[in-house]
Amino acid sequence: MPEELPTPKKSLKQLEKENKRNLKKVEMKNINGGNNAMELWEVLDDNGNPTGEIMKKYDQKVFDRGLYHLGADVWIINSDNKILIQKRAKQKKLEPNVWAMTGGSVILGEKSINTIVREAKEELNIDINADNLKLITKFKTGNVWIDTYILRCDYDIYKMKFQEDEVSDVKWATWTEINDLVNSGKFIKHRWEFVSKFLKEEIQL
Repeated sequence: MPEELPTPKKSLKQLEKENKRNLKKVEMKNINGGNNAMELWEVLDDNGNPTGEIMKKYDQKVFDRGLYHLGADVWIINSDNKILIQKRAKQKKLEPNVWAMTGGSVILGEKSINTIVREAKEELNIDINADNLKLITKFKTGNVWIDTYILRCDYDIYKMKFQEDEVSDVKWATWTEINDLVNSGKFIKHRWEFVSKFLKEEIQL
């Protein structure tokens, strides 16, 4: 007699349901877990679509496969058409001591617009109303897809409180001043070339 194959203990539908439940548990752990939760990212493909995988922060094995994660930036513009920039702390792993916009990586279970609100509060202690954020572009650079937002708001930089391991200084700068920082190598790489034209249009230079 032919050998009978063992009956699967769980159906495909059951396994899919379990995977979804496990993913939800991980997402909730990230949302509620404090600073330790900021370590898991959703993996994206070359077109910016989720692959269904989860990676730990800076997992080089994932990047070596040509995959990506999601980031979010915001360019805050005041009523004088100046742009808020912050200086990255000297102990930053990537590109320390250069100027940049506000932003960060999107953690698992989070939308990019919520990342902006969270990062601004953590790094500068400022409150952002997500309804006032305007998405202007999405691009990929290095191993990250970046959702880029604009916000119109007059923040008092003298009332800001820095997250010391992230930020060492802030200032309002003109479009031209930022362009000069970029050209002199004093601004974070691979951002300005993707957004400068949108900012120029916004402030009507």
